[in-house]
Amino acid sequence: MNFQLRPYQEEQLQALWSYFMTKNGHPILAAPTGSGKSVIPAEFIKRTMFHYPNNRFLVTTHVKELIKQNYEKMQSVWPNAPAGIYSAGLKQRDILNPIIFGGVQSMVKMPDAFGHRDIMFVDEAHLISPNETSSYQKLIGRLRQINPKLKVIGMSATPYRAGQGMLTDGGLFTDIAHDLTSLDNFNKLVREGYLSPLIPKKTSIELDVSNVSMQAGE
Repeated sequence: MNFQLRPYQEEQLQALWSYFMTKNGHPILAAPTGSGKSVIPAEFIKRTMFHYPNNRFLVTTHVKELIKQNYEKMQSVWPNAPAGIYSAGLKQRDILNPIIFGGVQSMVKMPDAFGHRDIMFVDEAHLISPNETSSYQKLIGRLRQINPKLKVIGMSATPYRAGQGMLTDGGLFTDIAHDLTSLDNFNKLVREGYLSPLIPKKTSIELDVSNVSMQAGE
């Protein structure tokens, strides 16, 4: 049984395919929190391996809860996926499967163990520091030494990093392949029922502005 994607998830996948058909960089997929980003690497890997069964993948993030979540999504999309987990927190250290879900802090200690990898997804990609001594930069740098053609795909609810600006401004990532985080796209997902509307918490202080009039230009 095929996993049923939401229309915008299918758009993201098609945008990713189109990107790699026309460009040779490292793209970002930007989507709001709660929109179901974990299905994207799962479905992309499944479809890619159907056409290119020898490709090898990494799906990395920074906390064990997300590693487990992304791995379980892979299992739901493709129950027989040749996938494993490399994470000290989850007490699993699989390095042999062509699809590995792992934690960057564990993987950076033994980058050579993963050998040749063709595509690497980074969940919460805004956490990648431009500092060359950071865990992500060291892991990616070594993997690119093993395979200079390695492609890194970033996923994030924000294509922006404080202190750096846009993630495509001089960092690892070169392009935004698909962006659902704009105001119009966010509101569209709310209208279609995929996201809950934002309801601010009531503050303890209230201002009575019922008798205040504002003049144009003030």
